[in-house]
Amino acid sequence: MRLRFPSRNVCERFHLTYELEGAQKGANVLTRFYRVRKMKVVVDGRKVGKGYSAEYYGNKAHFKRREIRKRLVLHELYHHLVEAKRLAMPLHEEERRADEFARKVLRRRA
Repeated sequence: MRLRFPSRNVCERFHLTYELEGAQKGANVLTRFYRVRKMKVVVDGRKVGKGYSAEYYGNKAHFKRREIRKRLVLHELYHHLVEAKRLAMPLHEEERRADEFARKVLRRRA
């Protein structure tokens, strides 16, 4: 099962909220759209493994301080959506779809 992509209007609201109010509030816009619990955004590199910029586990997305970007927030948000909706898929497919989700949401701004 695939997740539907948000409309252009929702993507625009995400972009504006992210730019004006930050990553946490931007992620909340999309979690409200998908009707799942909020994902906590933690900007602290201590929990991120070496060689990675971000990691998702346990309803939290951890980012390194200097490497938090909109694309990474969207990528980790997809992992949150998969967990919240309880979708079963192999890890490599989930990673591929997370990248695709981030690309499509970034392109859909008006």
